[in-house]
Amino acid sequence: MPAPPKISVLLPVYKVEPYIEECLDSLLSQTSTDFEIIAVDDSSPDRSGEMTSRILAQQDRIPWQFIKNRENKGLAETRKIAAQAARGEYVLCVDSDDHVHRDLIRRVIAEADAHHADVVIFAAENISPEGKINYRVETGDAIITGLEAVERILDLSLQAYCFNKLVRRSIFLAIEHPTGLIYEDICVSVQTLCKSEIVRLMPDTLYSYMYRESGISTRFNPKIVDLFAIMDRVEKSTESMPIRNYRRLLFRLKYIYGYRTIAFQTAIKAPTYRLAKPILCSVAERLRIAHLVGMYSDHRPKLSIVMAMLKIHPWIFYCFVRHFGRG
Repeated sequence: MPAPPKISVLLPVYKVEPYIEECLDSLLSQTSTDFEIIAVDDSSPDRSGEMTSRILAQQDRIPWQFIKNRENKGLAETRKIAAQAARGEYVLCVDSDDHVHRDLIRRVIAEADAHHADVVIFAAENISPEGKINYRVETGDAIITGLEAVERILDLSLQAYCFNKLVRRSIFLAIEHPTGLIYEDICVSVQTLCKSEIVRLMPDTLYSYMYRESGISTRFNPKIVDLFAIMDRVEKSTESMPIRNYRRLLFRLKYIYGYRTIAFQTAIKAPTYRLAKPILCSVAERLRIAHLVGMYSDHRPKLSIVMAMLKIHPWIFYCFVRHFGRG
């Protein structure tokens, strides 16, 4: 049997028929061949799985495995299934409707080796359907500890995506992968970094995250309330860590990011107030005056005022956000 590759690319496949060919092309044309692709068809109802296995079988430059789930298991569980079948020292999560820089594998291997890193985090960009850059996911340029990386996620200065992180496979397999929840990347990233000693932040933009009109992040999804459970899991994972100003930083992630995201995204994307109301009410019920004061004290007076509208009555908040957009 040949020696294990340095990296295993974990590629869940589900309802990506229009995009999977471009994604695989970006992986199969890498400048380095020191990786394998573990593709898992999560019982996709379209031809995504069939196309994936056919494209992979047409080449012999990059080793690969193709697995098919008998029933749909969701993103987190499918990534875990791929990681269990992988042989690489590191794993790299790629979403099958995105694409990567052709030099991604070579460059992250070089950084991991040079710094003996447990995790390598690289910059990414969000691309519109027209090919324009909507925004960049910046990382900075540093060598930090896993503890410092967790602090930055809590501080909202480091994004908790999985797609821009190379992770030691042993660490990835040792954490909990939340099943049935959206926003699982936050939980997975925090747990991963909690178990890491050396984290390399590299400023290179090596991943293109595609904006899709039909994507889970661009349409109204009642499961956005999963963020409540995700925030609770993050708190459980981090509460025993020696994080400086822990309560203040946790407040930022839990309330300034979590509660704000649930409320604003619901008001903006729900087609009617009837659909938005139960979710907005759930946020309002959890929101305390102390939380509003905390937002103001964190130099976010506008957010504090708008969230106070939610506390007074969800209808007021809904109308305000729909009229003025994001806060």
